[in-house]
Amino acid sequence: MKLKFINLNLWSVGGMFNRALNFLIQEKADLITLQEVYDGRGTKLAAGFRGLNLLKSGLDLPYCSFAPALTDNRPEGKIVQGNAIFSRWPIISSKTIFFDVPYNDNYIAAPDNYFYVPRNLQQLKIKAGKINLNIFNTQGIWGLDGNDTERRLKMSEKIVSQIKNKVNVILAGDFNVNEGTQAILNIEKHLSNVFKNERPTSFNMKQKSQPGYATAVVDFVFTSKAIKVIRHQSPLVDVSDHLPLICLLEI
Repeated sequence: MKLKFINLNLWSVGGMFNRALNFLIQEKADLITLQEVYDGRGTKLAAGFRGLNLLKSGLDLPYCSFAPALTDNRPEGKIVQGNAIFSRWPIISSKTIFFDVPYNDNYIAAPDNYFYVPRNLQQLKIKAGKINLNIFNTQGIWGLDGNDTERRLKMSEKIVSQIKNKVNVILAGDFNVNEGTQAILNIEKHLSNVFKNERPTSFNMKQKSQPGYATAVVDFVFTSKAIKVIRHQSPLVDVSDHLPLICLLEI
């Protein structure tokens, strides 16, 4: 079985949500993992803050699972934010685990709070015909740089505890830790890093002013070693502050 897979951090506060949605619609993927998805319900909210419902109505993917990480207390109101997975095939089961900081129902985005923003690992089991898929989606622990920290190493250990000994695994997301770190190497012991050592950055530098982002690779797709990667690309499209990851896989 072949499937098209996309990962993207939507950067829903960046004002580019409609571009991102149109891009995802045009790509016609079978599975999509997304980070920074907002579930606001007010009709006067900007599109990015109503992202989950707009994705549900815009994408030709009938199955969706949302893993809230926090309630963001913003000037626009208190809006739930988290990770989302969209699938062409039915979702059999779902599970969400937090790395260390639990769900916060009154998170305020301020510099002193960035270190303690809740992050989780979303897991779905999907039935694609006769094949069961184990799909994992995450946004990793934030820091001032992409280096290993004690918390990030524990994050990678928790991820490994969930993915090891499972078959047909796709793990993707914005890990907030750089390629080549021990945290990423821990995962590579169990899964293949599809874009390994191919990219100077995983950020869209049209939307970044700090030069450090130009050498930061923090967005990844990992797959079980038995999964064949037919094609993969990270197109330089201006739809977020991160670049999308697109894979054609055979399972």
